[in-house]
Amino acid sequence: MGLRRVPVQAVPLPAARLAVSLPLAVSLPLAVLAIGAGAAEAQSRFAGYAGLVLEAPAGVEAAAYGNAPYLLGAGAESIFYAPALIHRADGIAAGLQRYGTEGTLATLAGTGSVGLGDFAVGLQYLRYNTKRFPGAPDLQLPALGGDGPPLTEFVVSLGHAREVFGAVNAGVVAKHLEYQFLGRTERVTLLDVGVARGFGPTMVSLAVRNLGSDLDHRGRELRVPTQLALGVSTEAFEVGELDMFLTSQIARRRDGEIVPAGGVEISYWPVQGYTFRLRAGLQRVVEDRRSPFTFGLALTGDALTLEYAFQAFDVDGNAHRFGLSFR
Repeated sequence: MGLRRVPVQAVPLPAARLAVSLPLAVSLPLAVLAIGAGAAEAQSRFAGYAGLVLEAPAGVEAAAYGNAPYLLGAGAESIFYAPALIHRADGIAAGLQRYGTEGTLATLAGTGSVGLGDFAVGLQYLRYNTKRFPGAPDLQLPALGGDGPPLTEFVVSLGHAREVFGAVNAGVVAKHLEYQFLGRTERVTLLDVGVARGFGPTMVSLAVRNLGSDLDHRGRELRVPTQLALGVSTEAFEVGELDMFLTSQIARRRDGEIVPAGGVEISYWPVQGYTFRLRAGLQRVVEDRRSPFTFGLALTGDALTLEYAFQAFDVDGNAHRFGLSFR
């Protein structure tokens, strides 16, 4: 498989528009500068990375597309990928993933609306055994497992989105990350900011994820995986009796690595109200020993969707993910 190992929206008042747009206008350029400066940080206190839960696929659908979200969907998992598109999301979504026999990843997301705009809430949980901190955002650690002590990461997210200037959608997500390892618990607050806009049959999203300070574990620095992500998705189009759409994302990580990803879904509805979905994706793999190819299946019946996604690791620990969403 090509495995490799490489070292209802309220119309905002002018003042409200300004209050939302100014922080975003300032945050995005500053975030880009912060990411670009990451490679020049001092190494003396660097112990490794925290927040692998923020690198792992947060949605079952996105996991099937190489962890590139479908921006024109209506899943509650938008809170994890595109803050500006929370207004499109509806319902609830839950996912459970096993990395081999050791690692467990679970997610839950839901949405709602009030007079101030559209809100979403998300939960992410990752637990695995390890003897060391990952030196890079490396998802093979949960897959490999080990006989070391348990490491647990838990994230609570709250997001808000609204239209700005009648032309662009803007959103922000506040995250509380709790990290437990070797008998100590460290906490940090992070922020995602993003903008999105439709251009004809496509949707474009720009988001900066995981902005905030690093963790300090016993006097050593654990870095959070800050990244800048640009995503593009197309509307569904017909190919004979089938529907198809494309989605893609390119992300620049804090360490300077560029990670492109993309996927396709082909759907078929033999009976009204029931849709079968076949998904596939491709992503660049940097450090870890896993396949760049991903695969998924889904069945939608009325408002309920059952989902599955798979990615192979070059170890005894493939990633199987199951999900359930209701809209």
